[in-house]
Amino acid sequence: MVARNQGHIINIGSVAANYPYVGGNCYGATKAFVRQFTLNLKADLLGTNVRVSVVEPGLSETEFSLVRFNGDAEKAKAPYKDLAPLTGEDIANTVFWIATQPKHVNINIVEIMPVAQAFGGFSFDRKK
Repeated sequence: MVARNQGHIINIGSVAANYPYVGGNCYGATKAFVRQFTLNLKADLLGTNVRVSVVEPGLSETEFSLVRFNGDAEKAKAPYKDLAPLTGEDIANTVFWIATQPKHVNINIVEIMPVAQAFGGFSFDRKK
C-alpha cells in the first residue's frame, strides 16, 4: 500500500476499548490495543495516501456468540433477548461508508451502538 501510495486499512474494534464492564478485562484490553494500534498506524503512514480507520461496535448479534458459548444456541441468544442489537449488516454498511469516502477523507474512529445500549455506570461496593 505504501509503495502504491494508496489503500485503506479498516480495523474492527469494540466499544469495550472505551467502556469497562465486569468480566471484560482481557477483551477490553485487546480492543483498546486495536484502537491505539489504528491511531499509531495512521501516524506512521502520515505523508502517504494510505487511510486507516477503526470501527468500534457495541452489542452485535453475530455468529461470534455461538463460538463464545461453545455452540450452545440458547446461551448465544440470551444476551439479545428483547433487544434490537446491531447486526453484521449494520457493521458492513459502516465499513462500506468509511471505504467510500473521498480519497482525501480519513475516518479515524466510528463508535456505533444499538439504541437499546448505553454506557455502563460506575459500580460501588459499600461495606459497612
